Amino acid sequence: MKMDFWSGLCRFLTVIYLFISIFWSFYSLRFKKLWHRSNWIEERRQELYVLEARRFRHTAVKLGGLLIKLGQFFSTRVDILPQDSIRELSGLQDEVEAVPFKDIRHVAETEFSRPLEEIYTSVEEMPLASASLGQVHCAVLRNGEGAAIKILRPGIEQLVDVDLKAVRRFIDFLKLFTDLERSIDIDAIYLEFSDTLRAELDYIKEGHNAETIGANFADDPDVIVPRIYWEYTTRRVLTMEFMGGIKISNYQEIEQAGVSRKAVASKLLQTYIQQILIDGFFHADPHPGNLFVTSDGKLVLIDFGMVGTIPPSLREILVELVLALVKRDNLQVVSYLKRIGFLRYNADNELVARAVGILLEEALGAGTDPYSADWGQFLTDLETLLYEQPFQIPAQFTFMGRALGTLYGLCVGLDPDINFLDEAKPYLKEMGKGEQGLWSIIAEKAALLGSSLVEIPPVAEKVLRRMDRGEISLKLPLSSLEDVIDAHTRAVKVQTWVILWGMVMAIAAYLFVNRYQELSIYCLYFSLLPLYFISKYSRAPRKRHFKAPPPHMIRQRNQN
Repeated sequence: MKMDFWSGLCRFLTVIYLFISIFWSFYSLRFKKLWHRSNWIEERRQELYVLEARRFRHTAVKLGGLLIKLGQFFSTRVDILPQDSIRELSGLQDEVEAVPFKDIRHVAETEFSRPLEEIYTSVEEMPLASASLGQVHCAVLRNGEGAAIKILRPGIEQLVDVDLKAVRRFIDFLKLFTDLERSIDIDAIYLEFSDTLRAELDYIKEGHNAETIGANFADDPDVIVPRIYWEYTTRRVLTMEFMGGIKISNYQEIEQAGVSRKAVASKLLQTYIQQILIDGFFHADPHPGNLFVTSDGKLVLIDFGMVGTIPPSLREILVELVLALVKRDNLQVVSYLKRIGFLRYNADNELVARAVGILLEEALGAGTDPYSADWGQFLTDLETLLYEQPFQIPAQFTFMGRALGTLYGLCVGLDPDINFLDEAKPYLKEMGKGEQGLWSIIAEKAALLGSSLVEIPPVAEKVLRRMDRGEISLKLPLSSLEDVIDAHTRAVKVQTWVILWGMVMAIAAYLFVNRYQELSIYCLYFSLLPLYFISKYSRAPRKRHFKAPPPHMIRQRNQN
């Protein structure tokens, strides 16, 4: 099922139109504010976040392909979109329509170059699961073993190519007309998204991903990864061992099977701690449809199309970060957040540390009754912290952030009493046993501290002598003065272009009234140039300063 040139062009233009119209609905507010009250603009912006996210969701469900993946991707970007938009986009996972079995069958038989009946004893026509890129059907192999067949949707590669090109063109458009790239690395996000998406289209790679994670848990009998049947697997068809179980979000059925929800939550969290901090290779899509619990309490992981890798150098920083969390050293936590890019350089360490400490204590620490805690207020505080403060999600952490966000919800749903930091402590001790483990890191830091203690006295003596001779001068940053000068310069430029725009519009009106319609149209086209520069110089360089948390967030807490 191939897409012809005209249908591809039509889809490309439809996707471009969708993005540009959403962009214009927000961008035009800067002009509408000239004749509306300020409150109306903010109210309208909040409405648009919901309306445009809903429009995107409906279009994505209609067109399918990359748009669904893109919506799911941005539903995790809490540093870009507000919570109302994320709520709208989060429903995309459940709205994917199934492909007729005859079309799916055609893809599989084309891959194998023979009828399905020669490979499988039987294949169920009703899909077990339907996703944006592929579809899963139950089957029975010739040897009688149960299997799950994952088959790519017909023509999905072409759809993805067209949609990626459209997204690339829209990003170029954004970079031309906005300063969004100052605060968000759009190119890096696009690259990570496209690479991950193309990897999901290769089921050979997914099979190897499954085997890698299976090998990492080979010594753990409580974690099950399905076996891959390579003789029945190609780039577009993946045949794996069928794994039954209880959906991990079906809490009532888990309890009826006599399985401890607390034990399941603990095992799930420990599994991801090992994947991220020890193995450096993790399952990046832990939504309830990919996690199951057996009747004897074992954890089943499936669907390894989306995985993440963490290099050893970054794992060391993450280990140090977790250790700082366990020690409640919030200033050190802020320092590590800056090193890995979650905090911008201009963040106020002490203010951020205070807010982070309160949030982490509520979300991860002990000492709070989860049933009496005000979780609604906590989520509001967290949203405020993310949107109003200098936080960002680095491109390389997008999928890990998505995985951890989903994981957090699952663990709290299974066990509201779970203490995330206590669960991490045994792994910190285990990491300390290796040569490159936690304690080697601590030893390295201790050596640096020792050398610093040796070097400080002579350096301090030199400084004091230079102070006594009057050789030390104090330099004060002029950034505030520069900001004021820059603001005045931009204001003058804006006024100049506004005057020019007004003159052009007056000339256009005069020509139109005197029936020089063609010349008046040229004037209207020319008026777009002043509008562009008015828009350009109206935007101040984006600087996000940390604000003190709300009063209820800075209450005194007895952590001991």
